[in-house]
Amino acid sequence: MALTIGGAVMPTPKLGGVTVKQEKIWSKKTGRGNQDGLMLGDIVAIKTTVSIQWGPLTRAERQTIESACASAFFNVSYPEEGVSGTFYAGTPSFTTYSHVQGYKQYSSGQVDLIMQ
Repeated sequence: MALTIGGAVMPTPKLGGVTVKQEKIWSKKTGRGNQDGLMLGDIVAIKTTVSIQWGPLTRAERQTIESACASAFFNVSYPEEGVSGTFYAGTPSFTTYSHVQGYKQYSSGQVDLIMQ
């Protein structure tokens, strides 16, 4: 199944273009304690971050990605990576390849999706 963001099917990520991380969320009182410098604290949650990179994109594909990531929070489903839930997006970025006759082509794009 395809990667979907907010119900919209995304372009296929480039080969090796998906990184999934399990981020530890620590309690407020976390830090180095005493004179021994040991880390103290509790893990209160594990949240998923998905970094996605695309290869060449058309203008329409860029707009699909940007529109899907525009809301504050949205549902993400990527069964191949075992990812589903409510996420928000970092700032999507796109590298312009050319402007031939006013038609933009992008050589790459990327966005980070962070679990709420």
